Amino acid sequence: MKIAILGLGTVGSGVMNLLTQNREIIEERTNQTFEVSHVYGRSNRYQIDLTNIVHTDNIEDIIQSDVDIVIEVLGGIDFTYQTIKKLLLAGKHVVTANKDMLAIHVEELSRIANENQVQFNYEASVAGGIPVILGLQHGLNANRIHRFMGILNGTTNYILTRMTQDDWDFNQALEQAQQLGYAESDPTNDIGGFDAQRKTAILSRLAYRQEIDLEEVSVKGIEELQLKDIQIAQQLGYTMKLIGLSEMQDNRIEMLVGPMLIPSDSQLASVNEAMNAVFFNGDAIGETMCYGPGAGSMETASAIVADMMGIMNFGFIGNTETKESALTTSETFPRKYYVRLLATTEIKQMVENNQYDIVYSKDNDIAIQTPIMSLSELLDSVSTESIQALYPIID
Repeated sequence: MKIAILGLGTVGSGVMNLLTQNREIIEERTNQTFEVSHVYGRSNRYQIDLTNIVHTDNIEDIIQSDVDIVIEVLGGIDFTYQTIKKLLLAGKHVVTANKDMLAIHVEELSRIANENQVQFNYEASVAGGIPVILGLQHGLNANRIHRFMGILNGTTNYILTRMTQDDWDFNQALEQAQQLGYAESDPTNDIGGFDAQRKTAILSRLAYRQEIDLEEVSVKGIEELQLKDIQIAQQLGYTMKLIGLSEMQDNRIEMLVGPMLIPSDSQLASVNEAMNAVFFNGDAIGETMCYGPGAGSMETASAIVADMMGIMNFGFIGNTETKESALTTSETFPRKYYVRLLATTEIKQMVENNQYDIVYSKDNDIAIQTPIMSLSELLDSVSTESIQALYPIID
C-alpha cells in the first residue's frame, strides 16, 4: 500500500519516524506491507531520509499519483480544504490532524468521502494521542451522549497549573510555557480559547450526530484571568480550568469554552501540566473519562498512524454524517456562577437583596457565589459595569 505525507514539520517528521520505528508491528497488525512513496513540502528541516521517495512541491503530483492513503499534516484551512477535497474525489483515503479546517468543513468532506467510498479519518485533530474520536464513533456508539466536558488545550492547562500550584501571574506562566515550547510566539489561538473551541465543535458533532456551526460555540480565553480569582476559588474548594463544555437538554445544545470552576476533588481538576482529558456522559455508560497527552510530535503521530492502520485493515467503513443541524441555544443552561464585583454601596445592597453568598470581601472587591440560575437572570440582577470577573461553576 502506498502512502503520501503532506508536510514534513514537527508532526510530519514524527509520522515518518514512527512509520520507520514501528514498521514491523504495523505490517504485522495490518497483514499488509506499505511504503511512503510521496512527500509534499518545500522543506525538510528535520533531515528525514527521503531516499527513493518522490519529494515534490506540486500537490498535483500527489493527486494524480497511484497513492492509496494520504496523510495531511500541513495545517492551514483554505489550501488544505481544497487539497483534501480533490484527494477524496480522486478516490484516495485521507488522514488529517487539521482541527482548524475540520471545524468548518468536516460535514462536506465526510459526505464527499462517502460518495466516493473512501475513508476520511481525523483522530489526531482532538486531544492528540488520546483516542476520543474513535471512542465517540465506535466505543460509545450505543449511547445517547448527554454531555461532555474536557481540558482540550495543553498550553492553557500548563499556564493554569503554574498559576494554581505556584501562584504565578498569567504573564509569568505564559512566558514559561513559551520557553518550554508549549505556547507559540503568538499564543492567541490557545490562550484565546479558539483551539479548544474548534475541538469542542468537532466533538459535539460526533456526540449528537448533528451539524455544528463553529460560531455557535461560545468562547472566552484566559488572557484576563487574575491570580486572585484562582486563589479565591481554591478557598471555596474549586480549581480553575479552561473547559470545553457541550450539553444537550430537551433537544437544545449549549456549547461553551472558557475558564470554569470545577470541584478540586474531581478527576478533571487533577489533570495538570500540558495533559488533556475529556469526560463523556451517556445514558448507558454513565460517566467515562479519557486522559493523556494532547500534543507532541510522536504522540500526535500515534493517532495518525493508527488511523492509517485502520484504513489498511478495513478500507472504507463509512464516515459519520449528520442528519440535521443542531438546535443551539442562545441562553446558557442554569448553573452556579462565581462573580467578583466592585464593592460599591449599591453593589453591597444588591447582594443583600438577592441573598447571594458572599465568599470574599477585601478592599474594593466583593465575590459572590450564586445559586443555580441562568446567565441572563444573573446579569439582570447585577450592574455589568461592576463585574470584575465572572466564571461558571461546574459541579
